Amino acid sequence: ELPPCPVKGEAAIVLITFLCGSQSRGTVRLSSNNPPSKPIIDHAYLENDLDVAVLAEGCRIDHEIMMKGRGTKDIIVGPWPRTRSDPKDLAGWKEHVRAFANTCYHPGGTCKMAPDTDPMGVVDHRLRVRNIEGLRVADVSIMPLINNGHTQAPA
Repeated sequence: ELPPCPVKGEAAIVLITFLCGSQSRGTVRLSSNNPPSKPIIDHAYLENDLDVAVLAEGCRIDHEIMMKGRGTKDIIVGPWPRTRSDPKDLAGWKEHVRAFANTCYHPGGTCKMAPDTDPMGVVDHRLRVRNIEGLRVADVSIMPLINNGHTQAPA
């Protein structure tokens, strides 16, 4: 939940910390054999303790830079809204991450490209869907593992 906008005459600075190379792996499963049925999607966000620790440490470092940095230390007076307090230790930053982390919505890896010997593969090296004539998938869903940056580059 985002805090309300600052009152007139005040400003807010937002710093976003990204986790690249997440260790958590979600799943997409069929909910039934009825094709129009929606799939069961479990993103498994923050299921891996290392993901939480890395993101929490990143937030802690970013906060320290904002509060003590040469260009910001004399400008930023504290959190917004002012009734909120910043975490004081890594455990507090982990709680913060679990409460406020979000996604930038660039899923991929749901339609794995793999050799015929891989039973989890969906498409071949020419992006042809196995066992379905005339159908190809040409987006980041074919990537067996997501890159450590924005998905626009490999797309």
